[in-house]
Amino acid sequence: MHFLKTIYSKIALKIGIIIIIQIAFIITSFGILSYYQSQGTHLGNSINIAGKNRFLTSNLMFQVSEHLLEEAKTTASTTTTAAAAPTATTSSYPSKIDSAAKQLELNILGLKQGGKISGIDLKPLPSQFSSYWNTIYQKWVLLKTAITNNILSKPNEGNSTIITKIVEPKAASLIDSSNLLVTQLGEYAKNESQTLILLETIFAVANIAVSAVILYIVVRILKPIFELNKAMLKVKKGNLEVSVKQRKGNDELSTLTESFNSMVDSIRNYIITQNDLTGKLKESYGQIEQTQKTQKEFIDVAAHELRAPIQPILGLSQLLRSKKRANSEHDDELLDIIVRNASRLQHLTEDILDVSRIESHLMQLRKEVFNLNKAISKTVEDYTIQIQDVSSNVKLLYDSRVEDDNDDLVIEADKHRIIQVISNLLSNSFKFTQEGIILVTTRKDNTNSGNQVIVSVKDTGTGIDPEILPRLFTKFATKSNRGGGTGLGLYIYKNIIEAHGGRIWAENNIDSKGATFSFSLPISS
Repeated sequence: MHFLKTIYSKIALKIGIIIIIQIAFIITSFGILSYYQSQGTHLGNSINIAGKNRFLTSNLMFQVSEHLLEEAKTTASTTTTAAAAPTATTSSYPSKIDSAAKQLELNILGLKQGGKISGIDLKPLPSQFSSYWNTIYQKWVLLKTAITNNILSKPNEGNSTIITKIVEPKAASLIDSSNLLVTQLGEYAKNESQTLILLETIFAVANIAVSAVILYIVVRILKPIFELNKAMLKVKKGNLEVSVKQRKGNDELSTLTESFNSMVDSIRNYIITQNDLTGKLKESYGQIEQTQKTQKEFIDVAAHELRAPIQPILGLSQLLRSKKRANSEHDDELLDIIVRNASRLQHLTEDILDVSRIESHLMQLRKEVFNLNKAISKTVEDYTIQIQDVSSNVKLLYDSRVEDDNDDLVIEADKHRIIQVISNLLSNSFKFTQEGIILVTTRKDNTNSGNQVIVSVKDTGTGIDPEILPRLFTKFATKSNRGGGTGLGLYIYKNIIEAHGGRIWAENNIDSKGATFSFSLPISS
């Protein structure tokens, strides 16, 4: 439908007709000029072939002369013995004469019939030159007969008199006829060339005239568009007090002019309204910005205020528990509760501070070069001691699948942060695993993102809730009935790993028992 509307549009129809006329004129001019140019090329090829007759005739006469000379030498040498055999050189000249004669004859016939001759694509000779060609062919037949009857059919009898009186005049006559044909073809080609130049001049002038007329018509058609463009430039510079004179008629440009004037009026009214709204929006944005600033300041202050009492609580509780009396078991339980909750409060404070640093782009990494295998082994060993005091149904194992020496698994990273990630992944796995094995593995991967190590923590717990899995590493991704927590830990670990140039992911195990958390880190080169 859009195409049909374009075709039936009045302006498009006018411009389309003009373009078709221009294209038709150009194609016609190109076709006529190409035809005359190709004719000139074909005539040039015919001239070359006709001129070649002279060379081939001279070559034929040279072979005849050489043949007679060799015969004279042979005759002189055979006076001592009548049984002397002909030499190889003497016997070869008749074949050379025959070969030269065949080349000349093929050249003459090809000039008439056309075809592929000496690598040249030759067209048949124009009919107006048939009489010249017939003369050449007749003289060739006379020359060929003279050579056959007086030279080739009478071995050891030829002499220079035969060439001078019989063969050479016929060869000269053939050359003269070829020269005459070359001259006539040259005159014809010259006339054709002059005609081509005249046509090129006529078509060039006509093309300029047609282009000028078309340009004038197009300018008349598009003049309103130029006026609209000037008005649009003024609007672009902010001048909305413009309008375009309304055109008479009912074509597209008249409609466009009316629409433009209406649009400018609408924009003018819209900007007035928009300025009022922008002022109110700026005021609201300032309030929101102030609120966000206050909120961040509050989080920082609250986190620091929470951190302040934690260390004394933990320190004094642990000191008190170490000095407790042997028979005060109830005090021991109370102290364990204090220490456990103080640790939880400390972790929460650290998480809040880390989230604040991440969102403020203030988290700093203190990188150092260290052996990842040794760091993981020490972390697993420490955590194994902790879980043995809590549950004997869960075993923690570490399996390094790196084939190289463990000392080769060296990375450059923030050791404290990497151990923090591993420790918390172990803590999460233990939280959701009642019994079974928590397996930590490391392996190298050189296939996807260069030389890197992949660390995985696989448990046999309850797995990841399908509802949580798609947003597992976002803030506050948690369910109260699945262990509680703030949902900040995995978000923090994700940012820590990505800050090191790696990535972290999680998936439920194939056997529907437990889940596996993995992260990658680049290996130092």
